[in-house]
Amino acid sequence: MPGGPLATGATVLRAGVQSTVQDAGRRARALGVPAGGAADPVARRLANALVGNAADAAGLEVTLGGPTVLFHEAALVSLCGAPFDATLDGVSFPLWRAVPVQAGQTLTVGGTARGLRAFLAVRGGLHGHEVFGSRATDLRAGFGGLEGRALRPGDHLTWAPLPARAARRAFIAPDLHTPTGPHHELRMLGTGDLTDDLRAALLDRPFTVSPQADRMGARLSESVAAPRDPARPSLPNVPGLLQLPPDGRPILLLPDAGTHGGYPTPLVVIRADLPRLGQLRPGDTLTLREVSRQDARAAHLAQERALRPAEWSLAL
Repeated sequence: MPGGPLATGATVLRAGVQSTVQDAGRRARALGVPAGGAADPVARRLANALVGNAADAAGLEVTLGGPTVLFHEAALVSLCGAPFDATLDGVSFPLWRAVPVQAGQTLTVGGTARGLRAFLAVRGGLHGHEVFGSRATDLRAGFGGLEGRALRPGDHLTWAPLPARAARRAFIAPDLHTPTGPHHELRMLGTGDLTDDLRAALLDRPFTVSPQADRMGARLSESVAAPRDPARPSLPNVPGLLQLPPDGRPILLLPDAGTHGGYPTPLVVIRADLPRLGQLRPGDTLTLREVSRQDARAAHLAQERALRPAEWSLAL
């Protein structure tokens, strides 16, 4: 909620480039509502696990440059994702750790040279406006989180009370971190829109992430010949789909993308690689590689077999 310094919670002194309350997202696509939620779900899950939260608890997603926050009460916090520079009262703040913060201390999240986003978790989970079962901020629709918008200076953050927990010397293996570029290889599944011509044009070649990249999608700079079908109906979209608009510059859809669209969607990112979309930064390069459905299932199972034991061990 907005407001000045209070005796509890924390006050936003500097908002950052785009800092929003996010959680695991909502399940209301049948109503035309995007899923939303943290663009890097691995960072969300591990940050929450480090402070003893449920995996879907709400926290702050910081983008490119983070906020400065003054804490009015003690808290246990963690920051996971891209390698942002961060300090607590001017002392280096470690990522991928649970760190106790005392009342009166100031956490400053600066910028990052690689990747785009990180997730800041506070033990108890941030409060926010809940819509369709989620506190995730939908910037386009203007709901969820803090009045459906990014943070502003003076905003007051609060979180649910949980019994105090000592910071554990937990170590998150680097191979669990979402890769942050600057080059990405995304594993893709073909859809019914994938023709031989599109396969040759899109796969195993370099693309560049354009400046037109936000929580709805990341447009690529290079163009390919896009098929045109004026009679094509509007079909459901999901995060990870690759759209081909008429200008031929592919768009990779992110969590806030609309639920339906009429552009061809010849490829979709496999589930195990969806977190990488949240770290695509303008100027990064990427290649698309087609894999089988069996390979996609195996990659997802391998990812969960690595993540779940880490979450369970942190919960003990």
